[in-house]
Amino acid sequence: MNVWILDSESGITLLYKPYMDLALDEDLISGLLAALNQFTTYEFKQGIESIEMGGLRWSYLEDSEYKLLFIAASEKNISSNMLKARLNVIMQTFIDQYVSIDKENWSSVWKGDTDLFSPFKDVIDEYYAQWLTAENITTIAEYFDILGVFQQILNLLTNLIEAHFPAEKKEAINSQIESMFEHYLRNDYVKNNSELSKFSFSRATGINIINIDPTKCDMLVVEKQIINLIRRIVEMIKTQEGYYVSLHYFIEENIFEYLISNISLLSELNLFKFLLQLFLLK
Repeated sequence: MNVWILDSESGITLLYKPYMDLALDEDLISGLLAALNQFTTYEFKQGIESIEMGGLRWSYLEDSEYKLLFIAASEKNISSNMLKARLNVIMQTFIDQYVSIDKENWSSVWKGDTDLFSPFKDVIDEYYAQWLTAENITTIAEYFDILGVFQQILNLLTNLIEAHFPAEKKEAINSQIESMFEHYLRNDYVKNNSELSKFSFSRATGINIINIDPTKCDMLVVEKQIINLIRRIVEMIKTQEGYYVSLHYFIEENIFEYLISNISLLSELNLFKFLLQLFLLK
């Protein structure tokens, strides 16, 4: 898979991340890809969504509000729906990481300096490694195992809050989690993906993700959402209690013990290092 992130008006390449060795001039192909989208938008009143060209499958996603064009090319063994889902993960993460900083003045954030986006290549590398691993997971049972591990981590976090937080801080963090879920469920992407809408939180029962049916969704997209959920709750705990107190709570609730006991599965999913760093680092 090769990925382009372009300014849709100028055709300037903000970022190019190749995983296939293509005999293409990067600048030339970027201009061509942008021009193709502009042509179809002008002539047919909508941009390209997916095409097959040069023996490859190409997927386009455009954010017209911020004039960004995201393009992915892959071999044809990857379905157009899968390629689009992966590209959507990249697009949403890029917008969250860069555009959300100052949406109103996004066009002036980078001011032609594309070096600003170079670190995002590492983010794409992480996703790509997970996708390669996921391609080797062939059974629905394995997907349920993954959901089970994530559910247990979330259970440990909610148990931590219940057991260690004083009433005032418990109220504050539960309110934050409720607000986060309300915002999440209002997201159009979630509304259009019924399985993602099955994430739930209540103060009585905690967080529930286990109702998701892996046969009816793209588990790669689901995995991204769950990882983000875990990350945000860990950050809330550290913010409320501070790093050292939080670390003590993680140890008391046997979170590290649980990660180590599932090291094989988590390592296969390229998640063990991420989760260990999430809980250990400041």
